[in-house]
Amino acid sequence: MAEPRFRVLYSDIGGVLGTNGWDTNTRHDVCVKFGVSPDEIDKRHALMFDSYERGFMKFEEYLQWVFFGSPRTFSLEQVRDYAFTASVPWPQNIAHFHQVKQANGLKFGLISNEGQGITEYRMNAFGLREVADFIVISHCVHMRKPDKQIWQLALDLAQVTPEQCIYVDDREMFVNVAAKMGFTAFQHVDLDSTREKFARLGLVV
Repeated sequence: MAEPRFRVLYSDIGGVLGTNGWDTNTRHDVCVKFGVSPDEIDKRHALMFDSYERGFMKFEEYLQWVFFGSPRTFSLEQVRDYAFTASVPWPQNIAHFHQVKQANGLKFGLISNEGQGITEYRMNAFGLREVADFIVISHCVHMRKPDKQIWQLALDLAQVTPEQCIYVDDREMFVNVAAKMGFTAFQHVDLDSTREKFARLGLVV
């Protein structure tokens, strides 16, 4: 019996299975909500974000440095909770990836750049523990895309080669890095086009 062409389906979280966790739009929404200058916050964010996403500080510590360098009329907890509730799952997308996994006998892995706090909230809100076989998150492994090592770790966990895997991401650059490593990789734009791309790869959709 011939070996299946693909053994693992990998996906990003933000922009594929739901909204992004902590991106420029969310950060600026927080600024508008609490009346803070985005320019001030962006400068401080640029100094702290890499350490935060690589797991060297907690979300509350990051927020303290970025938003509370000056006295504020609002609390850290208010900013944190507002950021959490900005994360919205896309149930149809999650259900479709689960369906593709089940119908084709694939394992399903997540590879995502996300920091502490945001990750835990989104795992619960999106129900991702119930659909993913394993999860590689930047703050847990101290690596982040586009580090090739984060994809390699995901391969090592599943004991597969890139040629046995599909990778889906909303960011073209990350798709290109994965493709150069040997993954069958494509950019997620919307659910209909992703469904078509799965079908073209010979998957049951």
